[in-house]
Amino acid sequence: MAQLYALQGHQGSVNSVAFSPNDMLFVTGSRDRDIKLWETDSGKEIQKLRGHKAEVRAVAFSPDGQWLVSGSHDT
Repeated sequence: MAQLYALQGHQGSVNSVAFSPNDMLFVTGSRDRDIKLWETDSGKEIQKLRGHKAEVRAVAFSPDGQWLVSGSHDT
């Protein structure tokens, strides 16, 4: 049965969401410049990644799930 969660944590709108290849995790990228990693089953935030100087426009997992990439309007 599918779960429905209202995820809270970003201070800006979410621009991108991607699921890991095994569907155990998903990642969000936001206007607040943060990237957050979440557990799919619980909806629990497990890690926050910072470093972009502008909003995060895209996030993705590598096909093997070992890498996470992000794109931003950083200058």
